[in-house]
Amino acid sequence: MSRINTIFFGSSLYSNIILKSLLSVKNIEVVAIVTKPDKPSGRAQTITSNPVANFAKNHHLNLLQPADFDPQFLSVYKNLSPDLVICVAYGPPFFTQEMIDIPTHKIVNIHPSPLPKYRGATPGPWQIINGETNSAVTFFQIDALPDHGPIISQIHFDIKPTWTSHDFYQKAFEIAATHLDKTLKSYILNPKSITSQDHSLKSYFPKFTKDTAKIDWSWPIDKIERFIRAMNPWPIAWTQVLNQTGQKLTLKIFSAKIDHSQIIPLEVQLESKSKTTWGQISSYYSILKS
Repeated sequence: MSRINTIFFGSSLYSNIILKSLLSVKNIEVVAIVTKPDKPSGRAQTITSNPVANFAKNHHLNLLQPADFDPQFLSVYKNLSPDLVICVAYGPPFFTQEMIDIPTHKIVNIHPSPLPKYRGATPGPWQIINGETNSAVTFFQIDALPDHGPIISQIHFDIKPTWTSHDFYQKAFEIAATHLDKTLKSYILNPKSITSQDHSLKSYFPKFTKDTAKIDWSWPIDKIERFIRAMNPWPIAWTQVLNQTGQKLTLKIFSAKIDHSQIIPLEVQLESKSKTTWGQISSYYSILKS
């Protein structure tokens, strides 16, 4: 296999798992890393780079941080003469058909679900919430529609009943990284060996926000426990509690257990307070479940 000029798009901690592996694949030449611009973060609004930008800077890689895919960026993209583009957890803006068609081997996305099931930006949490016990990481060729293109390869793995979303994503992308070399070489040598998705089996679940991370106490207790795990590390499941004077406060719940058919919070955090355990504060607060 001759040298393959490759551009990598990614923006998350999990993107780096694939990027590190990609840099070691023989004959793959990573000519640019594309990620989101640095942005203000935290109470002090300090300008902060995302994990992919930090990695690229620390390793002196060619880093591009466009705000959108404008004509200026498109010119740079074309001039890099990519043979292949790899995309992992990049997010919007979405690729235009022109951008998809420029690389000889198109744009390959790595998605942590058994496509066509669990399309969308947050497949990990939803698989945990829904009690799935098996998942897959899917290599597929991007087309004009989200998570819609033909499948290159799917590697299945079990979901453990204690996993948070972080655990899920870490495992999914570690598995993808392990199979990256073999999958890319097979795909490049046999570009027609792809399979259309069965779109009749598709499912899509929306992104979470801080508002939608509120616990629904009407759910079965096993689903509530899964929801709490699924919201960790972001946006963190929460509920309201009453203190001894009748004041309502927000309580984040990072972990919980089922004991005698009840949900027992474990690690928690009251608004404007440090993390603690529910056992240390439960005598002073009562959870509002209505």
